[in-house]
Amino acid sequence: MLYRRQRNLSPLLVTVAALVGLALGFLAGRTTAPTPTLAGLVAPGVEHARKASGALEIVPLEYARAQPGNASSRDAARSAARQAQAELDAATLLRQLNPGGYREAQAALAALTNAIDTNRDPQVVQANVTRAQAALRELQAIGTP
Repeated sequence: MLYRRQRNLSPLLVTVAALVGLALGFLAGRTTAPTPTLAGLVAPGVEHARKASGALEIVPLEYARAQPGNASSRDAARSAARQAQAELDAATLLRQLNPGGYREAQAALAALTNAIDTNRDPQVVQANVTRAQAALRELQAIGTP
């Protein structure tokens, strides 16, 4: 016999090797994964609150420009207030962690939107922006140690 007959690997041996490899890969992945922290879990909500606060910065400027009858500036102020409301709505974890602060921010943004829609005085709009930004800062403080 000049040629040796090649033996096939047992299907059981291949299956066991694959399962051992998967188990080792899973364990290696779990041991190297960072442990979740409260700050890491709250960070997306804090970022939404920060974006909402940023959106409010242009409202007084655009609203003041809208007073002489500039409709596009009034629309820009209204759009910025709605964007801030949408960002706040996306911060669902902050609603659970600080329900009172979240309700205050919602009420302040609702008052701001109402002031813009009813063509109130620019000082009223500015006061509502200040109130909303203060409420949003309180929500952002959850993420700081």
